[in-house]
Amino acid sequence: MKRIPLTLSLLLVLAARLCAVDIIDLGEAPAEWTAAPKNTALGQKLLSYTTDGPIPLDQGRILFNSRLRVEHAAQQGLQSDLAWTWRTRIGYETPKYYGIYGVGEFENTWAMNLSNYQSTPPPLSSPNNRAVIADPRNNQLNQLFLGYSGYNSAFKGGRQIVNLNNQRFVGAVAWRQNDQTYDAVRAETEIVKDFWISYVYNWQVNRVFGVYAPVTEQERFISRNHFVNVNYLDAPYGTAGAYFYYLDLGDGLAARNGSGSSAGVFYDGSYEIDENWSLPFRAEYAFQVNNGASAPVQGNFFENYWHIILGAKYQNYELDLGFENLSGNGTRSFQTPLGTLHGFNGWADRFLVTPLTGLRDYYLRYNIGLPYEVKLTGALHYFTAEQSDNTYGKEIDIGFSRKFSENLSGMVKFAYYDGNGSPNVGLAANTTKLWMQLDFSL
Repeated sequence: MKRIPLTLSLLLVLAARLCAVDIIDLGEAPAEWTAAPKNTALGQKLLSYTTDGPIPLDQGRILFNSRLRVEHAAQQGLQSDLAWTWRTRIGYETPKYYGIYGVGEFENTWAMNLSNYQSTPPPLSSPNNRAVIADPRNNQLNQLFLGYSGYNSAFKGGRQIVNLNNQRFVGAVAWRQNDQTYDAVRAETEIVKDFWISYVYNWQVNRVFGVYAPVTEQERFISRNHFVNVNYLDAPYGTAGAYFYYLDLGDGLAARNGSGSSAGVFYDGSYEIDENWSLPFRAEYAFQVNNGASAPVQGNFFENYWHIILGAKYQNYELDLGFENLSGNGTRSFQTPLGTLHGFNGWADRFLVTPLTGLRDYYLRYNIGLPYEVKLTGALHYFTAEQSDNTYGKEIDIGFSRKFSENLSGMVKFAYYDGNGSPNVGLAANTTKLWMQLDFSL
């Protein structure tokens, strides 16, 4: 019985010594009332936001976003599709009371011509004769969680958005109209000086295909996932990090094909030459192995992931050269089924599932500031198999965007994938996609 007080005393002494040498920083205790992040000026006006006296509910935050989108998809050998969709999210974030707060948000996607386009991938037993535009109709609780923030730490429990690092492995897929959300508990802390540490346990993934998806696995994964991240924030010129993701997505075939354990490291940053010139960079390596949740037919596997980016930036002009490699052994390939994948391997989304022979993506990416506050972004891609270097295809992406006001922005994007000559039958079809979009947020 005497060991417990002795152990506690030793821990307290150790904590005190670490604080004394400036390794541990517990930050400050949360205030009685802390306002939520502010809305735009229009949002504050609608909320009758005040700054005087005790903080009432009008110092919370309105969560409101409305996005109107037109998307055209044409894929060789399939019927072309055109979708008109209008996504609206509305919710509220409370102010913090001694660090405790709540968030609730509802999402509706109105698919105005739903009967005229294919909004979800057809079941394996059905013929695939139309290009898919993955923005179905949806009415869903997007977020509902209770949170706490204080002592350089934060906790959340409930349905929430989880975006980790560059979202290659775990993200909300914010490009699609319906968010991918996570029923999860999350803890993150910066009490160790210059380190950010995060842990997430996730028991259900609510996918972008929404609650009306014809197949349960398209609607959700009943999961047992663990996400661990450690970032060193004071590395020279940027951030160094390590991560471990244990994915158990459930018992269905698609879930087991996507399950597995991944561990990796990265270094992300920018070398500042002067006030005009900088050299952004990223280097990342990860490996993926089987676990108890991956499909038995795949057996044991060990797949590699590499991503190298070297860039040059002058004021509002940036050019990046990149190489991304996802290995495959012919039976299993490196998969990231929970990532925000539209930002990787081309906007045409031809590689949301890594081919079994792996994937190498050689790309040139650009980001240019044009007159009248217009931004030009895009990329050129050259795709090959990782096993054989056989060419899969080429792609060009071009996008224009502009912020018209604090609340309203617009965008036009185009992607063309040329798969002519690809030895992979599933990737040989040319694909064209076009988007026009307006966003309004408070």
